[in-house]
Amino acid sequence: MGAGASSPGSFERLPDPVDESTAMALLGNCFDRADWETITHGTGKVSKETFITTITVRNLAPSLRAWLEFWRIDELLDTLESLDVMTPTDILLLEEKDVLKLDLKTIQKKHWQKARAHSKYLQNINFDKPPSPLNLWLESWRLDRLGAGLFDLGCDVKEDLIDLTEADAALLNMKLLEERRWKQATSQLLKVIRNYDFNDNTRCSTPCLKTWLESLKLEELDEPLKMLGVVELSDLSDMDDRELASLGLNKLQRKHWDMGMLQVLKAKNEAGLDGKNDDPTFRGWLESWRLFRLWPIMQEIGAYVQQDLLDLEPSEYSLLKMRPLEAKRFEQAMITLEEEFQAWGEN
Repeated sequence: MGAGASSPGSFERLPDPVDESTAMALLGNCFDRADWETITHGTGKVSKETFITTITVRNLAPSLRAWLEFWRIDELLDTLESLDVMTPTDILLLEEKDVLKLDLKTIQKKHWQKARAHSKYLQNINFDKPPSPLNLWLESWRLDRLGAGLFDLGCDVKEDLIDLTEADAALLNMKLLEERRWKQATSQLLKVIRNYDFNDNTRCSTPCLKTWLESLKLEELDEPLKMLGVVELSDLSDMDDRELASLGLNKLQRKHWDMGMLQVLKAKNEAGLDGKNDDPTFRGWLESWRLFRLWPIMQEIGAYVQQDLLDLEPSEYSLLKMRPLEAKRFEQAMITLEEEFQAWGEN
């Protein structure tokens, strides 16, 4: 992009319509003749709204593949992924020896320079987030059981869920509380579709270590981290520089690690409102209230962690088939649970 593209208000100050010289001055190395001819229909100018929308759509490419397709170099995807490239801004960290591995042809070199200029622009405007895969989103809402069914319906990314109808969702055979979490999660989907924050709602929970690593393309660290004693995500914040160095991360892997750790630190804060991590297992919570006998019933209705029970209406407590004293302890447990989540929401 041109030098002024990332300055505040640069797009608002554009004339309407936008002519070619203005577009070239703003876009700089990102100006693409084929794109310009497409949106102007050969008239040499385009409405300000259409011009800005075209740029915004390119900034919000849902995947690395889609971004590369914008610049007509998607044939480089496999090689870039083998070099640990995960997001558009990652290409700025590639060393010259890595770029040589791309074996760029004459026209590809021109497209590569445009893509690199756009990458620099995205970095300048701090639009640098790794993708949030469907499996990460599902697990954070305790809906990972639905993964296979969604795949059978043709859903590979979160964006695909927008096109699901109620009839499609009915094919997933959700349990009672799964259905309620599904409604909550999908109602927020459009707001979080571009967010990597898997824990931006207290009804969410953090994914397991394996899923988190896969989302960052760091799955090869699973065993080394286990050897260091890492069991869940919150354990990662206990690692010191020496232990992190032992993982042998390259520049791109370290970048992805640091981005992911921002979410881990937030997740750790949410896990312990009193400064300590709560018992991470639903089983432990039930046992602490002498309610573990209800475990099989909880599974049948789709309750997998404590906060899932907040979706139960008091009139539905009878579904748990509790004995008299269990019902009293359950009501006490629910009061405590609601107070905990209310306290977090007020912070």
